Amino acid sequence: MTSISEFLAADHYHGDELFAAAAQDAERGDWAGCRMRLDAFLGALRYHMAIEEQALFPAFEQATGITAGPTQVMRDEHQQLLALLDDVAAAIAAHDAARFGGAAQSFTTLMTSHSAKEESVLYPMCDEVLPELSGEKLAEMVSRP
Repeated sequence: MTSISEFLAADHYHGDELFAAAAQDAERGDWAGCRMRLDAFLGALRYHMAIEEQALFPAFEQATGITAGPTQVMRDEHQQLLALLDDVAAAIAAHDAARFGGAAQSFTTLMTSHSAKEESVLYPMCDEVLPELSGEKLAEMVSRP
């Protein structure tokens, strides 16, 4: 049984690798590859967010009674991250390396901060208040998009 922290932090790492591969394709001017890798990343990110928003956050909120705290901040940041990815996708569609670089940097900055907050604060709190939940059990509670 993998803890919530271990499972979701590993998922962050996997997503980081997928996004980095898309960025490498953009640097080489391989826009088709970049789009394909971004699509793979988006699928993984949406599934990760679904695990959090549909399973983890509600369980945490029910266990603690805290509904306007860290989970709300994370939901808000999820929306900001998705909006930034729209900018990344537009740069890919335009085959604009400079625009891609700026959009990717903005996304990466927020994603790094977001992941750090989850991994250092929220996930450990969830491990503590939701000992019956494992990372695998959370994933089973959500359909893959």
